[in-house]
Amino acid sequence: MPNPGGPLAGIRVLDAAGMIAAPSACAMMADLGADVIKLEPPQGDLLRGLVALEDGPDPWWELDNRGKRGIVVDLATEKGIQVAHKIAESSDVFVTNLTTERQSKFELRASDLRTNHPELIHVTLTGYGNSGPDKDRLGFDYTAFFSRGGVINTMGEPGQTPPAGRPGQGDHTTSLAILSSILLALRERDLTGEGQDISVALMHTAMWTMSSDLSVGLAGGDVPGPTMRIETPSPLVGRFRCADDRWIMLTMPADRYWESFCAAMGQLDWLEDPRFTDPDSRVDHGPELMILCDEIFASHDSDIWAERLDAAGMVWGLIQNLEEVINDPQAEALQAFEQVPGASRPFRTVSPPFALKGSEMSVKGPAPSHGQHTDEILSEAGLEEQEIHQLFTEKIVF
Repeated sequence: MPNPGGPLAGIRVLDAAGMIAAPSACAMMADLGADVIKLEPPQGDLLRGLVALEDGPDPWWELDNRGKRGIVVDLATEKGIQVAHKIAESSDVFVTNLTTERQSKFELRASDLRTNHPELIHVTLTGYGNSGPDKDRLGFDYTAFFSRGGVINTMGEPGQTPPAGRPGQGDHTTSLAILSSILLALRERDLTGEGQDISVALMHTAMWTMSSDLSVGLAGGDVPGPTMRIETPSPLVGRFRCADDRWIMLTMPADRYWESFCAAMGQLDWLEDPRFTDPDSRVDHGPELMILCDEIFASHDSDIWAERLDAAGMVWGLIQNLEEVINDPQAEALQAFEQVPGASRPFRTVSPPFALKGSEMSVKGPAPSHGQHTDEILSEAGLEEQEIHQLFTEKIVF
């Protein structure tokens, strides 16, 4: 029988992380039924209000903090540290992206929190890891993931300005690594009864996304780099502009598609052309073939090519803008966007990229306002009403 509250019902997570990657992993845990407590500093998370809409929701904040409860604690005070420890004692997982120095200052290292709670799973997100020359270097996904991880270098064409990734791409990729590692640690704890230390680095996640290319260099081959589109070794894995200025991407690495491709292009004579009869010959004449294909694709609109390519059984995709992605019927079929329940104004957000049939997984509610649940969380932690009042009075909590 599926757990009606979700597969992580009964698990409590203390999210003491800022910005995107680690909080995103915690938001997915909330979707899966965990009780996630967002611990913020008095000035609030940097993500709050970063992309707020006029008279509307705060979409980035909502995306990565939906379904959580919120508490505001001043960790610069001894009493604030004690409050954080008190909440951690009743938590299964502690997640942070504080630097090692700040974890030590606020007594939030694994060794600090496990003194009274040896079963705690302690998770740290870093830019570059916990050892090595750059272990203390700060990093966001643009720097640690896209830049140092080699992602940007392989994008675009040689000699051009390196393209910039979009905000949060590296973070949300890394959030999946954080989530999967937490789930593994929970399983390990089930087996051993012991807590776990988890470290996830943006740079390492980037290298994993680039592992197909990196594996070539690691095996002694030439590491792939940026290439000119016209130098694509085969049009079967090329991208082409249509007459209506829409671009189509083809991805057919197997030679068995060649004959059908020639038919779709109206170029059956290429099957007998000695320049193109086998894969090696097509590589040797790659730019020449790409130019021919450019001319042919430019002769018709993308909707015409869609019909032809589908009829020929080609593997292709229209390069869509984000407005088209939002309105794509396949996105609807995937249930990729979900209504946020309980929000003051109806809006949708993005759901996790996986589905669990027979189990409850959904956005549980909007992100918390600043300190929305402070009183409630402190009461659950065992503090008396008078103690809570004193903490508010002394501006330890908000």
